[in-house]
Amino acid sequence: MEGKDLFSQIASTKDNIKSYIEAKSSYYGVLAFEKAVKFISRLLANIFLMMAGLLALLFLSGAAAIYLGQLLDSNLYGMLIVAGVYLLVLFVLIAARKRIFGRISIRIVRQFFVSDDDEPTETRT
Repeated sequence: MEGKDLFSQIASTKDNIKSYIEAKSSYYGVLAFEKAVKFISRLLANIFLMMAGLLALLFLSGAAAIYLGQLLDSNLYGMLIVAGVYLLVLFVLIAARKRIFGRISIRIVRQFFVSDDDEPTETRT
């Protein structure tokens, strides 16, 4: 009689382990889906903001070039000055790209993959 009870206990333990593994894999699937949706929504929002910013920068650059051209009595010089400022900014960004963009990218990736929800909570007794 004890052998049958032992086998039924082992069978129920096996079923419990199987359901636990299925629940855990389902949880991680939902968690991955949530992180992917959050990433895509932030990415799309950032792309939209960058496009709006670039459009504003384009018009401001054109206005600055026209204004400088009127001051110097030559539109060509105004455009060349604005282009020179952009080239100067480009060279500074190229020189400092690892320091600037490396830290930013690490911070962004850490923000997406390490959240407060993932850390285990401590139970105090």
